[in-house]
Amino acid sequence: MLFLIIRKEIAHNVLSLRFAVTYVLLFLLVPLVVLLMTGEYQERFQVFTNEVNKTQETIDGLEKIEDADEQFREMQRATFFGARPPRQMGLLARGVEGSLPTRVPSVTYSFFSSSEERLGKDILVETFQTPDFAYVVNIVISLLALVFVFDAICGEKERGTLKVLLTNSVPRDILLLGKWIGGYLSIAVPFIVAVLGGFVYVYVSGSLGADGDGLERFLLITAVALLYISTFYTLGLLISTLTHRTATALLVSLMVWIGFILVIPNLSPIVSELLSPAPSRQVIDAEKRAIDEEQRLLMEIAQKRQVYGRQDYEKMRQETQQRKDKLEKFYKEKTSAQVELGKNLARLSPSACSLLAMTRLAGTGPVLFEQFYQAITRYQQHYQEYRSGFYRSGVIEFSPSGTKVKDKDWFKADELPRFEMFEEPLDDSLNAALFDVLLLLIYNVFFFMLAYLFFLRYDVT
Repeated sequence: MLFLIIRKEIAHNVLSLRFAVTYVLLFLLVPLVVLLMTGEYQERFQVFTNEVNKTQETIDGLEKIEDADEQFREMQRATFFGARPPRQMGLLARGVEGSLPTRVPSVTYSFFSSSEERLGKDILVETFQTPDFAYVVNIVISLLALVFVFDAICGEKERGTLKVLLTNSVPRDILLLGKWIGGYLSIAVPFIVAVLGGFVYVYVSGSLGADGDGLERFLLITAVALLYISTFYTLGLLISTLTHRTATALLVSLMVWIGFILVIPNLSPIVSELLSPAPSRQVIDAEKRAIDEEQRLLMEIAQKRQVYGRQDYEKMRQETQQRKDKLEKFYKEKTSAQVELGKNLARLSPSACSLLAMTRLAGTGPVLFEQFYQAITRYQQHYQEYRSGFYRSGVIEFSPSGTKVKDKDWFKADELPRFEMFEEPLDDSLNAALFDVLLLLIYNVFFFMLAYLFFLRYDVT
């Protein structure tokens, strides 16, 4: 009996106009967006390669200078840049990947200020509004899933076929389950075929290998997409059991879709900012400048009065840096709390759960921002320690005429700090994404149970 219902539902959907439209859209949109994002990834990788080559050219130029003093002066004037490698899976779920700088300087650098703190506090906006494969799945295909199923029950009632089916001793639970399986397969199978077409192109282009991390992440992201599609299909089935007219079901489906897709994810950052306020980047930077100015004035006074020795000045610098670090830590804690609250509020929508899971598996979600910030901090600290080491070691001698280099072989290119940014291991990404995947499963079960309960009381006359 179940098999017959599944077959009937598939046949009904395949012969309908909506299936033809869905088929065309899937085979146009999915491969197209994968193609476009693959091209963008290749461009980003080329930019990364160019930045690495530029840095190497700077190092090669320093090595060619024979005069040690001149070499040191050129090194002091030079600004080395660290290049950020693009995330491979950004071609599926770009997240914040496209909004992060492609290079960072070795000197002191305020990333948040240069980004106008947009990523620091409104990072969810970037995650939820990127036009990529994940975005197409969340926006377009979720709508197609609702269009497929909005009249599954109420449409049968309007045509008079639902009463006939139930009078033939077909259990309501079997009928509902058969409609769900048949309808879901009608949209899931074309989607899988379209994704495979996109995968073939990505593999042929060389952007993704056929083994290793990339392939596994690709398959996991596709699995999350299928689970997300089933969530909206089950939601549409629930709406169909709550209404008795197809026009009403369609209207309700559109309203619910707008709420889940547009309203909740976009309102969550605003609400989180109201509930968990954080100081602006401008305020923090102004306080840091005030601390620096306070230190400068104290040092000037101390120099005039000659009350401090070299150790005292160093202690003052350390205390100043500790105050600035404490201020930065406070800002990061408040900002992180705000972002986390926004994510939890956004999870009231299956759309947010799906995007958070896919971007985490792709390594391009909000966590990428934190990884990037830590990499910048680590790189600049190592570079400052590298430069300070020359003065502490006595390699550089100060004189009225300027600095003199005691060791002609002082510059060693292999000791120069390099910018390193590591990708999160797949196991860690999967463990972090499991919470949102579990929420999608809960949404599926919850919507189906509600649909079942309402269908048991559904008036077929």
